[in-house]
Amino acid sequence: MAERKCHYCGRGFTPDPRVGNRQKACCHACQKQRKGENNGLYRKRNPGYWKNHYEDYVKPWRQQHPDYQRQWRQRKKVEKKTKPGDIKAERLRKAIELTERTQFYLREIQAEILLRPSEHASLMLQAP
Repeated sequence: MAERKCHYCGRGFTPDPRVGNRQKACCHACQKQRKGENNGLYRKRNPGYWKNHYEDYVKPWRQQHPDYQRQWRQRKKVEKKTKPGDIKAERLRKAIELTERTQFYLREIQAEILLRPSEHASLMLQAP
């Protein structure tokens, strides 16, 4: 893909192939600037978009669901009690358990093969 010039800092850059010619900014800082410009343009074109948003939408919804915020806070407290380390330990325990079960099955299969060598030998001789 051909190198392009950044619309914000003027440096040359190779666009991400997944984005292609639509990419206008070369780095995170320029992309942040682009987003700010786009948000400003939207607010300029739609001046009444957020006007009375709280009174028209949020306030009636909260009046219809009075216990929602309290319940949400309680759920978050419970989630905070579960530490990321606990989750990692649980995953590790499950992985070890799975590995042990797999090894057990493999040992069973190997023992069965050793107990019946004549059947397996005849099967191997038949194969081309």
